[in-house]
Amino acid sequence: MFHKFKQTFRLIKNRFSFGNYAYHYWFLPIQKNKIVVTAHEGRGYSDSPKYIIDELLDQNFDIVWLIQEGQETSLPAGIRPVRYGTKQALKELSTAKIWLDNCRKKYCPPKRKGQIYIQTWHSPLRLKKIEKDAEQQLPLAYLDRAKRDAKKCDYMLAGATFSRELYENAFWFQGEVLTTGTPRCDLFWKDTTAIRQRVADFFQVDVTTKFLLYAPTFRKEASLSVYLQEFTDLKRALQTRFGSDWKIFVRLHPNIASLAKELVYDSNVLSATDYPDMQELIATSDMLITDYSSCMFDMAIAGKKTILYTPDLTTYLRTERSLYFDIEELPFPIAMTVESLVQEIHQFDEAVYQQNMQKFYGQTGLFEKGTAATAVATKIKALCR
Repeated sequence: MFHKFKQTFRLIKNRFSFGNYAYHYWFLPIQKNKIVVTAHEGRGYSDSPKYIIDELLDQNFDIVWLIQEGQETSLPAGIRPVRYGTKQALKELSTAKIWLDNCRKKYCPPKRKGQIYIQTWHSPLRLKKIEKDAEQQLPLAYLDRAKRDAKKCDYMLAGATFSRELYENAFWFQGEVLTTGTPRCDLFWKDTTAIRQRVADFFQVDVTTKFLLYAPTFRKEASLSVYLQEFTDLKRALQTRFGSDWKIFVRLHPNIASLAKELVYDSNVLSATDYPDMQELIATSDMLITDYSSCMFDMAIAGKKTILYTPDLTTYLRTERSLYFDIEELPFPIAMTVESLVQEIHQFDEAVYQQNMQKFYGQTGLFEKGTAATAVATKIKALCR
């Protein structure tokens, strides 16, 4: 009963926060060259919006990035930082020609005639069911916000036939799906030598080091109990099977980032939760271990090795989310214990893995070609003429 009351209170709060008093900005003209951008509710310069804006920095746009306090230094020159969730942010949104976001908008004014809202979303593919497909498992306040956000949205970006159909059927979305691919995945078609060097320098390790990225998703109950916390056996297995010196990046989902400080790190286990760009970590890493996170699909697009560690699979399916795919039919090896995870590393077969990957690409109908950011930037320039 109390839980339902809290959900209803949040729904009412969302309805009456911000937007209603933003109408007084409507006397200000819409600026045709202004783009207001948000990623992960103001958490830094990242995800697909980053790679689209990189294509527009020298195009005489007034680019405003809504960002949380303390993260302004992540923005490159040519972008105007404005604090996320403030009245100034509402003013910028009210007078911008283009809205660009990768999540449902939490703080947003009423949309005006002539404004364009482009939603990139935050993954090329999904494992966990979302939006309308997970309606019984999502909070009422979020569902209300999602439905209102969908009415404002003009364009969504799809990285695959699977995603295009998902947006059309489960997002309450009546706009146009652009089959451009995913801007944040363009990185995997480029020379990443400089990125690898930047990541190595950030963590103060040798650039020849091989990296395992451990990036699990969140659970409703914020607890470390289901996550890997000891990596000695994994490191030994990696070095035995693949050679070279290996180090482990540990990156927690933003929803549980506060738990990162409870983990133990050393010269071989590196805290990567606060690294500003997940895509750079994927581009640098040689293997990924995750559970139900969509980062598995980014790693697949990059053509790199992934193993799933799912010790709570039965519980997760019952209490957290249903899945779009049968997890055992995905192209990734699966382990449910640390011992079987070590074994999967020892017996990893690259040839079989790549064959399975090619089959999966065909089944999902990937659009990825490494040109998505350029295509979306071209679209934005046309819309702003």
